[in-house]
Amino acid sequence: MKQQEQANRYFSSAAADWQKKSINASGGYSVIGGRNRAVMDVMARIENAKSFLDVGCGTGQLVIEAARGGLKSDGNDFAPEMIVQSEANAKAAGVPAHFFGGSFFDLEFEDQSYDVISAQGFIEYISPQETDEFFARCFRMLRPGGAVVVGSRNRLFNVFSLNDFTRLEAEIGTLGTLIAEATALNQSSTTEAAFLALRRYERIDPQLGHHPITGIPVTTRYQFSPADLVYRLRRCGLTARTLYPVHFHGLPTAFTVEHGDLHSEMASLAGEIGLRDHRLVPFSSSFVIEARREAACP
Repeated sequence: MKQQEQANRYFSSAAADWQKKSINASGGYSVIGGRNRAVMDVMARIENAKSFLDVGCGTGQLVIEAARGGLKSDGNDFAPEMIVQSEANAKAAGVPAHFFGGSFFDLEFEDQSYDVISAQGFIEYISPQETDEFFARCFRMLRPGGAVVVGSRNRLFNVFSLNDFTRLEAEIGTLGTLIAEATALNQSSTTEAAFLALRRYERIDPQLGHHPITGIPVTTRYQFSPADLVYRLRRCGLTARTLYPVHFHGLPTAFTVEHGDLHSEMASLAGEIGLRDHRLVPFSSSFVIEARREAACP
């Protein structure tokens, strides 16, 4: 697929730049750091967690952090340069993290071999059909009570960004449903109430035909709303438990570009005080969702 060829080309040549992003060398708010913090929060709440897999591990910081916490930690990425950088980072950190290259879909994993599986910045580069296959495989790979933790570009944010993404949603007629879903999240006082409210909006939305390029030169980077992912997860026996907002936008997008320091400060503060606050999700450009293995996959 053109999308995956573009992604492979970019990430194969961007290991050094991605390393800087992963360690937040430039300072300010870090989307990678926000997603990783959500994953670590999930790991801390899984009783007796012993094993961890990060799919699309990039330069390996999350895998290394999990290994520091005593978990048997594996990382997979399809870009060989990322694996080389990950191994160098693990060696420098002095932790026994394990990294392996290749496409996740070409690899063989034992059933019930992991307690936590993470995929941050991964499903945007595979097709929606492959996302469903990924969730089905995660179900088989997770031990009972284990969790898959998935980061996604946030389609609900297209309602509030008031830019080309908003215009494209208007063209395909999805704005009304996205607004209704965002309203349900914002009016739910607890996480349990939020997921109950989302049941009304569970669906698979038509995807946008193309996406404006924002930072990474890949023309199609898929987005999902929480209700869409909850539905896909539930069909594979995975029950959504927690919703994490990532990269809160408290300013209009045009104003954000002009006042980056203020935007970064607001995003960082929201990340600290609203780690699990689902009400911030509609106003965040990404989110992370945790789902547990609790039922048989159909």
